[in-house]
Amino acid sequence: MKSLRTRLLIVATFVLMIFMLLCGAGLDQAFRGSAVQAQRDKQQGLIFALLGAADADDRDQLTISKGALPDPRFGRVQSGLEALIFNASGKVIWRSPSFVGKVPELLAPEVGSTLFTDLGDRFAMTYGVRWVADSGGIRLFSGKPKPQRYTVAVLEDKIDYLAQLQTFRRILWTWLGGAAVALILVQVLVLSWGLAPLRKLVRELHGVEAAQQSRIEAGYPDELTPLAEGLNAMIAAERNQQTRYRNALDDLAHSLKTPLAVLRGLVEDETLQPDARERMRDPVDRMQEITNHQLRKAAAAGRRTLAEPVRLKPLADKISGALIKVYASKRPRIAIEAAETLKVRADEGDLYELLGNLLDNATKWCRGEVRFRAEYQSRSLRLIIDDDGPGFPEDAEKLLSRGVRADSITPGQGIGLGAVAELVKVYDGTIELGRAGDAPNGAPGLGGARVTVTLAV
Repeated sequence: MKSLRTRLLIVATFVLMIFMLLCGAGLDQAFRGSAVQAQRDKQQGLIFALLGAADADDRDQLTISKGALPDPRFGRVQSGLEALIFNASGKVIWRSPSFVGKVPELLAPEVGSTLFTDLGDRFAMTYGVRWVADSGGIRLFSGKPKPQRYTVAVLEDKIDYLAQLQTFRRILWTWLGGAAVALILVQVLVLSWGLAPLRKLVRELHGVEAAQQSRIEAGYPDELTPLAEGLNAMIAAERNQQTRYRNALDDLAHSLKTPLAVLRGLVEDETLQPDARERMRDPVDRMQEITNHQLRKAAAAGRRTLAEPVRLKPLADKISGALIKVYASKRPRIAIEAAETLKVRADEGDLYELLGNLLDNATKWCRGEVRFRAEYQSRSLRLIIDDDGPGFPEDAEKLLSRGVRADSITPGQGIGLGAVAELVKVYDGTIELGRAGDAPNGAPGLGGARVTVTLAV
């Protein structure tokens, strides 16, 4: 997950969803508690209404006549509302006309207290009461003799309760879902607005890389200002350092040019003894070679992160055109296979030297055909140069070793490969020497030498 915006959006959405779920669960629980409490109050009111309509039968037991029922549903079968009266031994002494089926097991609460029970498919509330009979009928016991213990129960199914709960949940989650979607959209807009300076900074960096601007110019929030200033300092330091390197190398080259020319003149001076000239020739040649090698190595700019990308194909075409003129006697055919849009983030001078050495070496030893291919593979630039010449010797890898001199190379290949190997190291790349096989598109191989260079650019 490489996108900062995506990461923030996912995390914020996850936190929002957790909050919405917890909020919904809390509201659902609160509504359920409120609905259950309303059911308790409702059934308790029905119990008191039943007690108000209660009377004594001919055996002085508590009963309620059908005409005195406080709710018409008590008189209809399967109405969902039922009532029972138990005596002290737990036996049903009265039931409402609406009651059918098996009598549930209910606990008898203390006198004057209620007990609310969830039976799964219905709610039950029981109330403990103690009554006494006298000539005036049945009334609440106030300490007079011959009290009787009763338990009044009211049962109601959950149809209305569940319907109410379902309606609430549907409305709750519809609104919470809509609010979540709206908040996610707001988060997207907020993140887009908040990360806009970063996108602007990226565009400016691309402008610097494409040489459309020389530095980061726009104003940024306080959190990004140090970053922009640091990037500008790095850009300026890189360019200044490259300029200093180039100037120092030019000064060094001019400083060494005159002493080496004097020494070279002494070697060629015929007035000196031949033995002396021969003894001087090898150190002077070695000094010249080491100087050229180190200057070439130090001059390699290497990868430059904020440099303008270089188009590879025009550079290769330019080099191949020059080589065709240089080796016009053998009429070489140099095929360049590279996309017009292929760009390399490297120093143009380094690429010119790299391709120049490789193509020059291949053209020099080819019989008439050279093929150059360039492509990106796994975030690396891959260069393949094939020719139809005699190929490399068996110990070709020695040509890439540091310290091998040109005059010690087996005839056939190798001139310039040491310089290429040093330049490839600057770009953390690899170079392989082999034989030119078949081309990836099915074309027959050239059969000569193949140089494969991979650069991390």
